[in-house]
Amino acid sequence: MHQLFSQVLGQRDLSRAGDLFSLEDAEIEDCLSQALDQIKVISCSPDYLTNDNDQAVVEICITRITTAIRETGSIERHSTALVGLWESCLEHNLTPQGENTEDTPHAKIASDITSCILQNYSCPSVMVLAVPVAVRFLQRGNRELSRNMSSYLSLAAIAKADLLAEHTEAITISVLGGNHMLLRVLPSVYPRQPDTIHRHLGNLTAMMSQLESPEQQHLIRLIQIVAEQHPLMLSPQVPTLVSYLGDQSLTEALLGALVDVSQASPSSLVSFLPALRIVAQQCPAFLGHVAKIHGAVGIISETHAHSSLVYLVSLLGSMEHSFHHTLLLEIRALTDRYPSLLGGCGKDIYRMSNSFTAIARLLGRRLEEKTATHCRSKSLALHAVRSRSINSDTGEDCEGVELSTENALSNTLPNQHSENQEASPAERRLTGDCSLPITAALDRRLKEAEKGQSTEMEGEKVEQGEADRLFIHLRENMETIRGFCKDMVQQIPIPEQCAIEDSHRGCVAKLSFSCPLKGLYCLYAKSSFNLTSRQPHLWIHIMLLHLQSKSSVPLCTKDECIQRLASLWEKTQLKGAHSFSMAMTQHTTPHRKDLDNLQIQLEEVRFFDLFGYSEEEGGWLCFMCNNPEKATVVNQEGQPLIEGKLKEKQVRWKFIKRWKTRYFTLAGNQLLFRRGKSKDELDDIPIELSKVQSVKVVAKKRRDRGLPRAFEIFTDSKTYVLKAQDEKHAEEWLQCINVAVAQARERENREATTYL
Repeated sequence: MHQLFSQVLGQRDLSRAGDLFSLEDAEIEDCLSQALDQIKVISCSPDYLTNDNDQAVVEICITRITTAIRETGSIERHSTALVGLWESCLEHNLTPQGENTEDTPHAKIASDITSCILQNYSCPSVMVLAVPVAVRFLQRGNRELSRNMSSYLSLAAIAKADLLAEHTEAITISVLGGNHMLLRVLPSVYPRQPDTIHRHLGNLTAMMSQLESPEQQHLIRLIQIVAEQHPLMLSPQVPTLVSYLGDQSLTEALLGALVDVSQASPSSLVSFLPALRIVAQQCPAFLGHVAKIHGAVGIISETHAHSSLVYLVSLLGSMEHSFHHTLLLEIRALTDRYPSLLGGCGKDIYRMSNSFTAIARLLGRRLEEKTATHCRSKSLALHAVRSRSINSDTGEDCEGVELSTENALSNTLPNQHSENQEASPAERRLTGDCSLPITAALDRRLKEAEKGQSTEMEGEKVEQGEADRLFIHLRENMETIRGFCKDMVQQIPIPEQCAIEDSHRGCVAKLSFSCPLKGLYCLYAKSSFNLTSRQPHLWIHIMLLHLQSKSSVPLCTKDECIQRLASLWEKTQLKGAHSFSMAMTQHTTPHRKDLDNLQIQLEEVRFFDLFGYSEEEGGWLCFMCNNPEKATVVNQEGQPLIEGKLKEKQVRWKFIKRWKTRYFTLAGNQLLFRRGKSKDELDDIPIELSKVQSVKVVAKKRRDRGLPRAFEIFTDSKTYVLKAQDEKHAEEWLQCINVAVAQARERENREATTYL
């Protein structure tokens, strides 16, 4: 041990303790473990609690030791002695004493060592020693120490969750005792110790209302993991989870978990269907989740299937198109499982009509006649109305449902039509034979459709000269459409080409955009900007409106351009779903929210770096055609388009990452960068722009972790992560790189065309 340490600790010499800070860290590095062992002996002596001199000496020495460990990076070398002293504090009282609740002497030692260990939380060899000790501190009655230990364990869970798994019981008990910070640890240890958490799941879910928002999110994450991996374990907690649905910050995540639970234990959700319908009515965005739960519950029995079908069909007839896919899947699953629900005509109904509202009206009129026959083919509308009357009397969820869409089916009954509101010819034809059995009426409806006499097949002209539904809609809204498109085309570009393809996440639209001007330096004279969108229906609607705005007369379904759009539409639909004309006439123009989402997607793929709207040309031109004065600079060999300092992320091994400042120059077909910060230093291997596959802003989750100005360049062999001085400079670099990449590709296309 160093001579000064020996004197201070051996003689408890407080007068020389301050001199320890005059020593170089390297001088005392070798003796730090010995000093820690000596401090342990002093702090465990019988008179330590009453000896102020010894306490002061120990406090100064620990501060000097932890400083030296930090400066020399020698935590692993001295971790055994450090954790040994830390653990010895557990043998003494750590609960604050006196009126001013001052920490006890051993609590002060523990606190100082905790700070040192926290700074090195990701060091595996230290964690192996420290984690078991840190867990023991949780239940020692010192709130400050417990909070510090919780911070350490939370960080350790990120770096090495396996080490905490065996302590899951102690951590869970600490959480239930009020140490809510440790909730963030439970999702990490759950996959390794699920049974331990299952035993406390009821108490954990009951805590939700006591938690702050960040803590609630950790508990929600735990619930989601349990729902994904062991959904049956949550079935007893369904009443509690449903009671939290009123909190809008929790609703979506909880409904997702309840969907998983309903697949494993549908009976646990039966009595909560009315509450779920209220949630869906108040916030239609959650209709998809609620529909899936109804579909799962309906599988239990034919009675439950009846109840669920009434609700689902009512939604299908009244909700916007974005929910139809989910609703159709659930309805189809139930009718396939219990064909007798529709008198064996389920498949015929899907083929017969694209409007489930029309079917609901037919069944409602059947109810008006108060037919007493209790056959399998009794209408869904009859079931809905009876259930409503039962529910209003008893308040129970029996066979029927309580419609959430302003009693959509009952509003379509004949006696609720106003005097000057006649039923459509299609409805008159459907209901003209309502004295027949329902199945017979459906059979007749099917035969009419097969003969081409259907008046309800949207998108075709009705027989006997009645007008085209789409034509009427466009004729009545021509001015509205023209005004909408005048503003819309300046915000959303119209695709030059569109193709529909299937993907693992459903149908997608493959869109192509080009520059109509095709000037001398045009970026897209021989190529196109391609975009894949998961919103094909919205793009098709926009293309229809654009076509109509350019036409002086209303378009109709016989026009070739409309038939092409209809063909695209059909590729996106399930068999039996709404036809093109039906969908295009539900809303005159898209919702503002949907257009905003399209703009966000275009921003994410950097479309606006490469295109801009030209009022002079009345369309979207590429960057070069919009800015011909810049074309000379971009195309002049060796002339920089942009240059300056950027930081490049360099990764070494798995966990060590650092940023290195380098000088970059974008010129010609290359992105050049120097080895250092100066542009005079030697060049490194440049990035060939023709090899760049894409340039993207760093994903949002990573931006939140301190990369607000970062972007990535993907080539066929490497990914570069770069960071600019600020967001403004990052945007400048992104646009210039995207323009230069497009220019390089266009140059290659031209050379290839010339060669051919």
